[in-house]
Amino acid sequence: MNKNRIIISALIILSIITTLLLFGCASRSDVTATPARKCQVVMVKDVVDANNLEWKIYQLRLELEGGATFTIDLNLRSGDRVDCWYKIEKPKTGGSVDFQIKAGTSTIYSSVSGANEDGNNSDRLTFNAVQSSGTSYRLIFYNGSTDENSKETIYTEIIYPANTSDEDSIFIPLIAE
Repeated sequence: MNKNRIIISALIILSIITTLLLFGCASRSDVTATPARKCQVVMVKDVVDANNLEWKIYQLRLELEGGATFTIDLNLRSGDRVDCWYKIEKPKTGGSVDFQIKAGTSTIYSSVSGANEDGNNSDRLTFNAVQSSGTSYRLIFYNGSTDENSKETIYTEIIYPANTSDEDSIFIPLIAE
């Protein structure tokens, strides 16, 4: 009988400690949530130009909360030409989205954030992949608003040479809904 009492007492004490630990973790106020981001593929299209060159067009709509980052990776061959355009749709926080293109650790392009006079923010650039920069390029969109409740919707279009090996050159992160 004494042995059963010890086991029951140990189980009760263990239950109390477990409950206190779980309650303590759940009630922590210093835990921060990762800002939400959404991505919708609007269109993917293969195009052949007048010179019989094959191109791939990706159109995306991104939604970023304040502080959120969205990256798109491109694997290119030396000499590949990329055209990228984006527009912030009716900026809610004054056009606080920054856009960068990086090759390795080098920034090869950085936009200036801030809406223009009609309340829209957009930018367009064309670049050629060069061997000295490598073959991996990263397009980075960042909502620099400090208000984590703010949301910016970004429409972007990326045009790059189609890969003849049937492997895609663009990598867009999967986002769980």
